[in-house]
Amino acid sequence: MIVEPQVKKFCGPLFFTASTTTPKDNINGGGSFGLVAIGDRKLLVTCWHVLYAENDGFRDKHSQNPQLRFGIGFGGERPVSVSLDDLLQMKIDDEKRCDLATFDISDALDLVAAANLAFYDLNANPPPKVHVGDVLYLLGFPGRGRVENETSVGFPRQPIGVQASQIGEFNFFARVNNLKLDETDYGGISGAPCFIVRDGALPRLVGFATGFAPNQMNMLQFTYARHIGKDGIIRYMA
Repeated sequence: MIVEPQVKKFCGPLFFTASTTTPKDNINGGGSFGLVAIGDRKLLVTCWHVLYAENDGFRDKHSQNPQLRFGIGFGGERPVSVSLDDLLQMKIDDEKRCDLATFDISDALDLVAAANLAFYDLNANPPPKVHVGDVLYLLGFPGRGRVENETSVGFPRQPIGVQASQIGEFNFFARVNNLKLDETDYGGISGAPCFIVRDGALPRLVGFATGFAPNQMNMLQFTYARHIGKDGIIRYMA
């Protein structure tokens, strides 16, 4: 209850929809996003695989149904949806190894502000190092529990608080064995920004959720926010 209000303004849901008028029975996949300011850029950040994963990514699903649009849940009365061509024009960079993609959404600043969302300022708050045992917190938007009707769609917020359990050069992990969640609770959280929580300090962005790995001792995997450079270009570096 203390941390969630501090981080929920930096994230939201993504979804794939075949309709611009009604969500009911028209949503076919999705993910989560984070909002980041770095350099002079205002970015929407999500996972590479949300766009390009074989069979499940937006591009593959769009090839099967050219009516499919990319929905962004900023909030407000109607979510924003864009065509595949418009989405690719917004794209700054994507990197499969980091599983990240960045988009310039400077044209949507009014929508962000109207929804009481904000861009996390990486210029003023560069990501700190993550250590085993650090407390991590994120809000994802899983497909499970999504509510669709003829005129609106509602996305559940799934709060997740864990401890970092494994630190790598390019990503880090957290075991989720102690959470009363199953694999379906994590479907759709890819791209959710992950924050480190330390006593006496505001939560600080350290990474983005890239998925759930049930075969690796029930771990969530994250990629470091430091891979995003000041021009929005993703750099695969330790």
